Amino acid sequence: MRTLVRLAATALAVAVAAPALTAQSHPLAGRWAIDYERGKRIENGEVTVIRGTATLTLELRGDSLVGTLVRPASAEQPAPEPQRFAAKPTATGAVFVVRTVATNNDNGEITTREAVMTWTLSAKGDALEGTLVFAVPSMDFPAEPTAVTGKRTTE
Repeated sequence: MRTLVRLAATALAVAVAAPALTAQSHPLAGRWAIDYERGKRIENGEVTVIRGTATLTLELRGDSLVGTLVRPASAEQPAPEPQRFAAKPTATGAVFVVRTVATNNDNGEITTREAVMTWTLSAKGDALEGTLVFAVPSMDFPAEPTAVTGKRTTE
């Protein structure tokens, strides 16, 4: 009887630990403090890049990486709702394509437009790197890749 109990306890420990091992089996899995281009300000033809920070949490679920991006409030805006997305991972990274809505302020006239954000991310140890392409099809400026950097965090 004692041996059976030990086997059952061992099997339970393995079953409980398996999801945690799976969740960390991809280099991008985990929580990241990231820095990226949040937007652009165009005033009198002069373009100013607006940098932003966020917490990006990525989990391996089945054959997908599922992410949640949480952005803090800025001086101009309250904190937006968390953004969720998913992608099929490669051995070293993933490409997330997110359809969203961009807000445009043209001399006080607020409009919204459909936009596509393409996050191409990879990780080496505790360092995340990649690019973000923020494309707004109806805007006059080209969608250029911009740098995304990050560090793994436990908070």
